[in-house]
Amino acid sequence: MRSLFIALFTALAVSLSAQFYQAGCVTDAEGNPLIGANVLIKDKSSGTVTDFDGCFTLMVPSKDVELEVSYVGFVPARVRVNKESNLVIILEASTAALEEVVVTGYGLSRKADMTGSATTMSSRDVVKRSAPGREEISAFSSFSIGSSPVNGLPAGQLTAGENNDFGKWNLWEDISQEDLAEFRDLWGLYPDHRYAVQLTYPGGRPATNVEVTLQNGSDIEWTSRTDNRGRAELWSGMNDSKAQRSEKLNLFAHHEGKRYPLPAAVEFKDGLNQFELPLACARSAAVDIAFVIDATSSMDDEMRYLNAELTDVIRRVKTALIAADLRTAAVFYRDSTDAYVTRHQNFSSSSDTTVAYCGKQNPAGGGDHPEAVDAALETAVGQLDWRENAVSRLLFLVLDAPPHQDAVSRNRLHKMTIAAAARGIRVVPVVCSGMTKDGEYLLRSIALATNGTYVFLTDDSGIGGSHLAPTTDAYEVEKLNDLLVRVITGFSETSPCDAVPKEQEVSKQLLAGDDLKFKVFPNPTSGPVTLEFPHAQGEVHLFDLTGKLLRRIKISSRKERVNLSGLAGGTYLLRWINGDKEGVKQVILQ
Repeated sequence: MRSLFIALFTALAVSLSAQFYQAGCVTDAEGNPLIGANVLIKDKSSGTVTDFDGCFTLMVPSKDVELEVSYVGFVPARVRVNKESNLVIILEASTAALEEVVVTGYGLSRKADMTGSATTMSSRDVVKRSAPGREEISAFSSFSIGSSPVNGLPAGQLTAGENNDFGKWNLWEDISQEDLAEFRDLWGLYPDHRYAVQLTYPGGRPATNVEVTLQNGSDIEWTSRTDNRGRAELWSGMNDSKAQRSEKLNLFAHHEGKRYPLPAAVEFKDGLNQFELPLACARSAAVDIAFVIDATSSMDDEMRYLNAELTDVIRRVKTALIAADLRTAAVFYRDSTDAYVTRHQNFSSSSDTTVAYCGKQNPAGGGDHPEAVDAALETAVGQLDWRENAVSRLLFLVLDAPPHQDAVSRNRLHKMTIAAAARGIRVVPVVCSGMTKDGEYLLRSIALATNGTYVFLTDDSGIGGSHLAPTTDAYEVEKLNDLLVRVITGFSETSPCDAVPKEQEVSKQLLAGDDLKFKVFPNPTSGPVTLEFPHAQGEVHLFDLTGKLLRRIKISSRKERVNLSGLAGGTYLLRWINGDKEGVKQVILQ
């Protein structure tokens, strides 16, 4: 543990004297943009991925470097940077057959097992765990940018998955009431009555870091803050198992002493609470990230690998969030019978300060399964100086055991969860080997309460002890470093106030290719929709308004039925692709 975060924060100390920004776009031989292509500096660990237009902007150390560009199914290319102009990089399609690793249910099977050929897993393979008969395909292939080895170990070895229950809300309702129902009263957390809010400035730009309250008269039920996309999640009856839906609740946005009432307080199953604030758009570049680490002996099996992974993550995040004012902090915790319960280094923009502190840490103690998780959250939420103007506040809780179940520990967990939500601190558990089902329910509930997500290591890497598979229908197995970079950038990136909102750009681009006509009904919908085509050919791709591909549907008949009920309410795009033509429809999910 002594060297756990030494390399992690050293990566932040980079000289900017000779650096400049290199822009470019990556396409195939026909000029089609390659979305999510991997662009990295040769012999360096920094890099980025192309956006929806296949373009990128990357800070490079000097003009005497080469970029390595790769994309699944294409021959990698190397190009020298050109400070004076944008690069146009054309990748040639590879003749090698691409194979994938597929996981059905909870048992691993390979595509090659069905075809008779051999398959091995590479850094670009995408592993999908799914229920039988369910097809879900990720927008982008998983990739890993290599880094200089830390303690002799390169990054990209640990595997992980993400389960975001906001994106599978109907499934979570079933799981929490059935599969994991026995743990509801154990922890006293009941994330059932959800109120989702979307705040914007005039022109559709998301209103970030705005306080929102859910109130019953003058009594405040829940307080939250809007995230980098202008979304806030609020809850009624989070700590009350007998709470019922109330018609007397109201939602308010608060800004500089003024209170703005929203038209209504609609529970999520009935819609999204949208409101335009009569305020000028404002943006902050501040991003605060805290790592809260279980420092007991049981974490030793994966710590050396985590060191390399997190080093790579910080390097890439620094590159991806070029304009961010990034600070980091660290909290270490053990248990009440150990040499210490918690110790921490406060937020710092200087890597040297944090590195010196982290170099003093060692793994020890523990022994019984529960640890002082509640005390660690109390230190992280209450004692770290989170910035009030931050656009993103992320708390990564890295652990392999749940907290104690006594009344004092539970009450402290409730208090800290409420406080984190009120301050806009997103809690993202990163679950290591040894976790139990009661801990899974607790951590997924805390993630929901704070607008976070649930991350977990998997057995696919072969590193560490046995890892707990979450109770869900499907998840993608990724490289841990890729996953964390995606989560951090997704929860932190914003657009300038004078820029066209990304959602509007993506919508315009998708709707531009409208050559084919098909029908979508009912629209708006509560979930089920029917797609009607003039002929049964091609595929339909489902996108959200950030350009993320959520699902691919092979057309086998002139009428296809699709259920969108597991997605959050809002507008989505359905793109029908048939040969070189395509058609696009908007569908509103209520």
